[in-house]
Amino acid sequence: MKRTYTNHRYLDLLNQRVVIFDGAMGTNLQKMNLTPEQFGGERLAGCNDALVISYPQAVEDIHRSFLEVGVDVIETNSFRANRLTLGNMDCKIK
Repeated sequence: MKRTYTNHRYLDLLNQRVVIFDGAMGTNLQKMNLTPEQFGGERLAGCNDALVISYPQAVEDIHRSFLEVGVDVIETNSFRANRLTLGNMDCKIK
């Protein structure tokens, strides 16, 4: 069976050169020394997954810094955003 690909630009780029993905999102977030309030309160402090909702500027700033140095691909900062992991962290986003 022949596969049909929809993102030809990405695949073409892979044939031309090495594609650079973004860097260490978690490490960069830690370097920002964010406050519990920026995470959405004491209960969510340290839950990086919550930042997309509570303080999206932090995520955007890091993504911009990756683009400024020439990365080709930006991933999300969802880390391990699943019920089990977030439950272990007591990181229940409402």
